[in-house]
Amino acid sequence: MKSLKLGLKSIKVEKSNFAFCSLNSKVLLWLILSLAISLIFLQEFWSNLGTMLSPDWIFRQNHAAPWGVLGLCVIWLWLKRKNIGRDIELRQNPVFIPLGLALVVGAVLIPPSPDFLVFQVLLASLGVFVIFFGRGARIPSILLTIYGFAISFPLMIARFAEGAYSQTAITPLMGIMTTLGYQIENQGQWVHFISTSGEPISAVITAACAGPATMGVFIAIFALMMLDIPLPPRKAARLFLFGVVGTWFQSLIRLIILILVGFHLGEDALWTAHSWSIYILFPLWYLFFAYIYFRQARGKSEKLQTV
Repeated sequence: MKSLKLGLKSIKVEKSNFAFCSLNSKVLLWLILSLAISLIFLQEFWSNLGTMLSPDWIFRQNHAAPWGVLGLCVIWLWLKRKNIGRDIELRQNPVFIPLGLALVVGAVLIPPSPDFLVFQVLLASLGVFVIFFGRGARIPSILLTIYGFAISFPLMIARFAEGAYSQTAITPLMGIMTTLGYQIENQGQWVHFISTSGEPISAVITAACAGPATMGVFIAIFALMMLDIPLPPRKAARLFLFGVVGTWFQSLIRLIILILVGFHLGEDALWTAHSWSIYILFPLWYLFFAYIYFRQARGKSEKLQTV
């Protein structure tokens, strides 16, 4: 009887070892195929990778937001690796093959654009992952959708609502500056004023200046927070609305600061502040929002414990 039990245990150990080896083999094959697809069909990504990772591209040309959201998604992916492992299907499921192929083809057919090169490579890799691991791609798919929204939102605003979105910042900006006693003129998206040193300054306030990139980042991070620590629907809706208004307001504060810097320190100082102010204001705002969010989440858990 003991020998029978020992035999069964050894069979289970062998099966688990076989499954582990099979999983490792499929992961390695997934990596190889994903790399091969990107090297063959997505060569523009590799030729531009050095530029996209350069500090000048990331900070001075305001591409930090996509990398920041992607970094958070990667961290969240690592934290949820056990959940992904539980969902992974080692047996090939033919249902997921056409879906995975469609994702790969879609990634290859997306018109090359600097804003979507990273997304294309990730989408192709996700397609191969879907083919190999089926339902295990659920969490990676959600994260890629969040990342895709973060990079698409400001582009959609610029394409379909350039004038209207910029006016959401220009109109209150003009009202506040004139109320404070500053002489400033507005023509469409242009604002004109004379600095204290007598320097005439003109600046165009585009939709990008009104903060769609930070709005996209806020929505993306909020989605990640809801996935990790979900709140009741009503409380989540109120917090989301508060966050949207707060993100818009911090963009307005940034524009006010830029105009004040231009008035008192000149045009060069204005453009210096334009390059770096967003990396100070938005993190401070989101730290405040995260504090409120986690307090609400803690209040929810305390209520559940008392019940």
